Amino acid sequence: MDYVEKPSVTKYEYKSVEMPFRFGVLKQGTPDIEKTLNAEGDKGWRLRQIIMPAGATGQSDKMIAIFERERKA
Repeated sequence: MDYVEKPSVTKYEYKSVEMPFRFGVLKQGTPDIEKTLNAEGDKGWRLRQIIMPAGATGQSDKMIAIFERERKA
């Protein structure tokens, strides 16, 4: 009987990080995206997607970054 190696499947884990906008009297400031991405990257997380969900008025008050990393066996 010949040995048949099963193909390995890479498994991932995911997490999301909310980045609220900074509100001021005159304007809305964006979150410090670079700082957040670098901090999560240092922990082994890779950016998968950024979404901006619409609020009640149609404007978004936050960004949500979705990260992934390979799951350890």
